[in-house]
Amino acid sequence: MNGRLYEACFVDRGKAMRRVVVWLKRLRNDERGNVLVLSALGLLLLLGMGGGALDLSRIYLVKTRMQQGCDAGVLAYRKSMQGTNVLPTTYPTALAYFNANFSPGRYGSMNTQFPQPTVDANVVVHGTATTTVPMALMQIFGFKQITLGSTCDAQLQLPNTDVMFVLDTTGSMTDTNPGDSDNKITGLRNAVLNFYNTLEQAKISGTQVRYGFVPYSNTVNVGLLLKREWIVNNWTYQSRQFDRQQQDQTGTQGNTVTTSSAWTPAITPTTTTSYGDPENCSAPANTAATTNSSSTPWNPSASAVPRSRTNYRTYEGDTYSAIVNSSGQCVITKNSYPSTQQSQTQTVSNNPNAGQPTYTTRNYFWYKPVSYDVSAFKGAATSGLMAGASNVSMANVNAPSGSNATGSDQKVSWVAASACIEERKTLRPGETGTAWDMDVDSTPDTSKPETQWAPFLPALLFARQVTNYTATPPTGFNTADVNTTAGYTQLSSYPYNRAACPSPARKLQSKEAGLTSSALQSYLNALLTRGDTYHDIGFLWGLRLISKEGLFGSENTSAPDGSSIARNIIFMTDGDTESHIQDYDAYGLSALDRRRTDPSSLPSDSDQNSIVEDRLTRYCTIAKNKKGITVWVIAFGTDLTPLLKTCASQGRAFQANNSQQLNDTFAEIAAKIAQLRLTK
Repeated sequence: MNGRLYEACFVDRGKAMRRVVVWLKRLRNDERGNVLVLSALGLLLLLGMGGGALDLSRIYLVKTRMQQGCDAGVLAYRKSMQGTNVLPTTYPTALAYFNANFSPGRYGSMNTQFPQPTVDANVVVHGTATTTVPMALMQIFGFKQITLGSTCDAQLQLPNTDVMFVLDTTGSMTDTNPGDSDNKITGLRNAVLNFYNTLEQAKISGTQVRYGFVPYSNTVNVGLLLKREWIVNNWTYQSRQFDRQQQDQTGTQGNTVTTSSAWTPAITPTTTTSYGDPENCSAPANTAATTNSSSTPWNPSASAVPRSRTNYRTYEGDTYSAIVNSSGQCVITKNSYPSTQQSQTQTVSNNPNAGQPTYTTRNYFWYKPVSYDVSAFKGAATSGLMAGASNVSMANVNAPSGSNATGSDQKVSWVAASACIEERKTLRPGETGTAWDMDVDSTPDTSKPETQWAPFLPALLFARQVTNYTATPPTGFNTADVNTTAGYTQLSSYPYNRAACPSPARKLQSKEAGLTSSALQSYLNALLTRGDTYHDIGFLWGLRLISKEGLFGSENTSAPDGSSIARNIIFMTDGDTESHIQDYDAYGLSALDRRRTDPSSLPSDSDQNSIVEDRLTRYCTIAKNKKGITVWVIAFGTDLTPLLKTCASQGRAFQANNSQQLNDTFAEIAAKIAQLRLTK
């Protein structure tokens, strides 16, 4: 009970006692007093003193419990807000907490009020509570009741805090959850920005709050965050080298030439588009077909030259095509052809070049692992970091140009938008040594390339001896060197799925250092959605970027004031592990490189998925148990699987089925990170 309450109570008792004293003085001056009157007066004095003490004790109890109710109410009010926004359920929740601590009528109180709290510009919640307490014994002296009041404030307050977002930005993030009007990546952008604003509002003067980001899919885009000496000078890719060009006589020209006109009338199809699974984008089988084919007799005869005839057919049905676009969406185009009778003219005429030889120019390539000098991507930035480069020539990859007798160069770029990496040396099952890729903290040794990282360069990769690359899985991968004229798939043909490079990662940065709300909004808006789901590589680099012992330890050890930092990883995914052996990922072209699987056999997608999930679990354990990092996991539009629950710290796993739930989840995480406190 505060001083004002004591003062009020003692003032009221003082008034009563003064009245009694005045009355006693009058009695003293009246010599007609008697013993009975004096005894009654003594009893009255004792009653006044005892009754005042009893009522004062009850007032103290009521005041204390009402203050507890007020405190509970404002804490519940702030906690149930969504970031900085008051929801329709916020006040009812706060009122319920108030009533649970100080129910109406408690200790005989009356007219208890806990009006809706207010929120000021600093997002401090201000609450008040009032009640009326009727007097018990003090009513004898004319004091029937007293009105009590309490004030209470609550605010989110942050210690020094680092938050690393590890975000699944695979192609499926272009999908829309049931009930949502916007796709998942839009919901993610909004939720992260609201989270940022909540923490910034809760930040105490003098504290540091930093935010970092690792978008992931097949690999991660961290290349320009690394020092030059951490990247290899040479790296081997599943590539090709031009061998030779030769002309071969393949026959002689015939005596006649056959030509055919276009089918008429032309058919204009009805075109519609739909969307498929971006991580397994394939088109339905075509149903378009020709029926009722027939031809007129040759005119003037079947052996005359020249001669002609008319062909007829009925054509109808649907054709399909599928492509992953630059936004990461799987766009399926359907062309529907109505049933149409068509005709064409076919003509056979004399060939003026009859008997002359025909030649075919063939370019022969060796498809094999090839070592390339990649040092040109290092640059010479004064910061000592990788600089990247555009149109770097990689020799002898393509066919000759003009009269050049050797192969022409492949132009390769490795810049901010595509500065993804291949991981350093790992171990296959049964191998011994050091799995450097699973070493979170060690700095590369320039004398040991196995400890360094390499540029991710899809333009240098070719799927050796695969004829149907879009099949699931494709067949024909050959680890042996192949000399052929065949033009196998170049991985740069699949920049949005099979060889996807996500948006650049960001190191931890505070608002004061440049990560303002507008800068964050621009970054989030630029996030690309593409590729498949390799959880392990995303979490690994989130861990590397936040670790106080590792590659960036000098930036992460302590806050500017020298105090400690509370570290958090928020790991969000919208789906299960999704890897494919024809993907170019952080470990090369898996079907050929086999860096994490048995080199003697073609791995399966299932083999790779198991490896990815096992390593994710290991990295989560390192974060929680060895580094003291709180790991928050969000399953967005997907089930919260045992894998994800195991990854999270205790009580820190969430499932959000739509964008509103995602926003609510980020708000809850922000409140728990910020540490809700009473400020009055």
